[in-house]
Amino acid sequence: MKKRYILLSFGLVVAISVLFVVKKEIVDANTIPSVIRPSAVFAAVPQGAVLYDNVDGNAVNLILSGEKVEILKDRNEKWYYVRYKNRLGWVKNTALSIPPDMSTNTSKLSDKVILDYANSSLESKTSHFVWVDIDRQRVYILKGENGKRSIEKRIVCATGHNTSPTVRGLFEISDRGKWFYSERLGSGAMYWVRFNGSYLFHSVAMDKDKKITDDVLGRKRSSGCVRMSVEDAEWFFNNIETGTGVWIY
Repeated sequence: MKKRYILLSFGLVVAISVLFVVKKEIVDANTIPSVIRPSAVFAAVPQGAVLYDNVDGNAVNLILSGEKVEILKDRNEKWYYVRYKNRLGWVKNTALSIPPDMSTNTSKLSDKVILDYANSSLESKTSHFVWVDIDRQRVYILKGENGKRSIEKRIVCATGHNTSPTVRGLFEISDRGKWFYSERLGSGAMYWVRFNGSYLFHSVAMDKDKKITDDVLGRKRSSGCVRMSVEDAEWFFNNIETGTGVWIY
């Protein structure tokens, strides 16, 4: 009994610690204009589920049948990191009913909405700021000092399917490279730029010989990365500096 109590206590501490980190990455929803719609993915839990502190880790809580969880990220589509009420943890894919991808919002944001929000709320260590609008499958490149930014470029993109969603929140550009290929995914891309762990900006999907295998943009299509055309990915690679702020919503 004592061992189980220690285990659950440890799991709760881990969950609270992770919750604090994740909350710091999320922009205050009260400051976001209503025309900018959230793109969180919510999955049903038909038969209930166990919430774990890690992949193949320790049980820290139970999710009741009929509840819903917000999917934050996935691990090979076999495990999902979720938010359940005020708790965070990992759930097996077999416990979730994930909805199909929503169609892309075709209404464009006006320059005024983009600039008013960016100039009042978004910060960056460089002269650029990158805003990924999952709802519209667009990347807005903003340039200038905080409070005096302009729109430098709008890019059509393809973010992650609901089964492998693009992580949402505030991030920062780090390292980059001109080519990668994943044997696990059976796919590669050019001009990758990292913004959070294994999540990258990069070109459309390619095979080992750098031939394009999927050029679809403008709707959810990837395993979590943000895809762009080869030309836009090259521009992004060459122009967006390390340390640039990224907001994905």
